Amino acid sequence: MIRVLVVDDSPICREVLTDQLEHEGDIMVAGEAESGEQAIDRIAELAPDVVTLDIQMPGMGGLAAIEALMVHFPRPILVVTGLDTRERDLAVAATRRGALALASKAAYSDLVGAAHLRTSVRRLAAIRVDARDPGERSQRTRVAWPNPAPSSATPILAIGCSAGGPKALAELLDELPPNLAACLAVANHLPADFVSAYARLLETQHHFAVTLAHTPVEPERGTIVLAPGGCDLVYSAGRLVGVPSSPDAIWCPRVDALFESLAQAPGAHVGVVLSGLGNDGTRGLAAMRSADKLTIVQDRASASVWGMPRAALGSATEVLATAAMPELLLRWLASRGPQRSA
Repeated sequence: MIRVLVVDDSPICREVLTDQLEHEGDIMVAGEAESGEQAIDRIAELAPDVVTLDIQMPGMGGLAAIEALMVHFPRPILVVTGLDTRERDLAVAATRRGALALASKAAYSDLVGAAHLRTSVRRLAAIRVDARDPGERSQRTRVAWPNPAPSSATPILAIGCSAGGPKALAELLDELPPNLAACLAVANHLPADFVSAYARLLETQHHFAVTLAHTPVEPERGTIVLAPGGCDLVYSAGRLVGVPSSPDAIWCPRVDALFESLAQAPGAHVGVVLSGLGNDGTRGLAAMRSADKLTIVQDRASASVWGMPRAALGSATEVLATAAMPELLLRWLASRGPQRSA
């Protein structure tokens, strides 16, 4: 039985969430809280497996509550929020404070939305937040760098991530220069409703222009390209394109789709797997490694969730902490890729 703490200032929302979560019998709402302050007290008392958290509450808001919980009582946190612009922006910002996943509040009669909520809770319940198993700690690999054929194509720095990934990505972007000699293509598992908010966050928090690939995008150095909600991002005929994802896909956008498309393209492209659930990106990173691309995996010590990185270890040219990636990427681009003057 998965035990959940539901945190929301609305009694009606707490009641709806409880009914939706407990509908299939394998999830139990162990307790409720109506504020961030109360959530801290209840989590200490109940030790739930997962916390669902509203982002806008009186007193201690959701962002402050996440920071406090992650310091004192780390647990997987699922932010469940409404769909107005401010709520979505705050929800995406919460993924940088420690929240591992996002979900929209589903109406009581919304069976699909309720099922998505339960699926998210089940996935998060398997995670031990901040747990470290020394036996799983990875070491930096010591293999020769690939040597791709020369190409005039703008290098694509393709980054795949999921739970815990937005925090790692922010740390990486903060240390990359605005005149980066590559275009960044990011595949971050997000519900479709939150993609535009994520684009706004990236553009306001970092020095890169951000584009959603509603139409094919010509890669430009020093820019970030994202897939529109419900779409994969792929590289085709020299452009980054958003294509509708399969309705049966477990993850969206699929990291494998982006990496596999780059494996087939000439150029000094790079694949990076950051923190995340599952094994998306493993097959694509193997294809990139086989095609003489640089492949990087976040190490165990720095990844919040080491599912995706662990699965992709066998295809990594380098296994690094996030803090060590910028220097290596800049050396790679200087030695292999076309340059842009400062």
